[in-house]
Amino acid sequence: MPKNITRREFVKRSAVATAGLSLGLSAFAQDKKMSENDTLLIGVIGTGDRGAYETEILQMTPGIRVTACCDIYPPHLANGLAGAEKGAKSYTDYRKLLENKDLDAVLICTPQHLHYQMALDALAAGKHIICQKTMTLNAGDAVSLSKAVKQSDSVFQVAYQWQNNPLFNEIRRMIQDGNCGQITHIRCNYNRNMTWRNPVPDPKFERLLNWRMYREYSGGLMAELCSHHINVVNWVLDKVPQKVTGFGGINFYNDGRETDDNVHTIFEYPGGVRAIYQSVLTNAFEDVSIIFMGTEGTITIRKEEAQQAHFYAEPKAVEQILTDEGVESVDAITSASRKAWARSEAIPITVANPTKDDFETTRAMFLDFADCVRNNKAPRSNVDNGRDVAICVDMALQAMANGSIETWKPEYSG
Repeated sequence: MPKNITRREFVKRSAVATAGLSLGLSAFAQDKKMSENDTLLIGVIGTGDRGAYETEILQMTPGIRVTACCDIYPPHLANGLAGAEKGAKSYTDYRKLLENKDLDAVLICTPQHLHYQMALDALAAGKHIICQKTMTLNAGDAVSLSKAVKQSDSVFQVAYQWQNNPLFNEIRRMIQDGNCGQITHIRCNYNRNMTWRNPVPDPKFERLLNWRMYREYSGGLMAELCSHHINVVNWVLDKVPQKVTGFGGINFYNDGRETDDNVHTIFEYPGGVRAIYQSVLTNAFEDVSIIFMGTEGTITIRKEEAQQAHFYAEPKAVEQILTDEGVESVDAITSASRKAWARSEAIPITVANPTKDDFETTRAMFLDFADCVRNNKAPRSNVDNGRDVAICVDMALQAMANGSIETWKPEYSG
């Protein structure tokens, strides 16, 4: 238990934290009426599956209009335009889109290897930027892009939407307030039972449509899936890892892909905290989940958008607290929660007005971006955490490829 709080305070904090707080979208960017002059005009670069989906969300977000789309694959471009503003301009060359002086900002939703140069070009064009994760393909580009953003006047958001989910913010507060005691271990899963392939109408489009399968274009599972969890853990701990190692391989889908179909990595953070990041494509058990394990309690998060989160008190901690205080004397705990807490059973962590799904969480992220552009401030997910996660992913990939332990280098820190 943290030395700076009493056992009574610990019990009350845990009880209040798990009883359902009034933290919701009111604490974040909210819908508000915008004048015509407040409307942000955005161009989307890359309108594949995710890009077309986010085009629709942007277009449905108050104060934002998508007035241009760019993609080199005609079916994708058509899908993007279908969700954009009526009469939106179409491009097949992103540099031409950047020449459109009516655009305030761009969403870069292309394969990972293109992010770096496109972001630099967008900065040079004076655009605000939303950049899909992972921010860059390697650590060097992440550091370089971070410096370029800080030398510009552009707002730069990296599309890790979970930092705009009220429940994740409440979990972060609980952990930082000491409700779990000292965090010692973290386990993260991002598991699926699927090939992760897109159908290809013609073999010549294989690399274009299945770019996640090829190391030239993507960091694979670490970059596309595990990076979400790395971002959350770094954010909750307010730290970056000192060491990274792991194993990965192509052990099931021998179909010509170059990126692993399973990855298992261990990150060591300051203070000896160890986090395991796993992603497999052959079994969906535990799905998308994070487990924070502390000396006084555990927090589990299930499902992609944190719709299920629970607190488990450590039996030893409960026994000692109840011996010292007496459970009936703790009036902050409801009768049902008191009994469950005393038995170390799962207690749901709830917030008022949570984001219900990926659509709402992504929309909250875009509202945050719009607010930051209007008020010249940094988004919740910005170039700093985007840089750090890209470096972490690169360290993990290097460790798995070389059978090594990679260490955080001084030049990585911004």
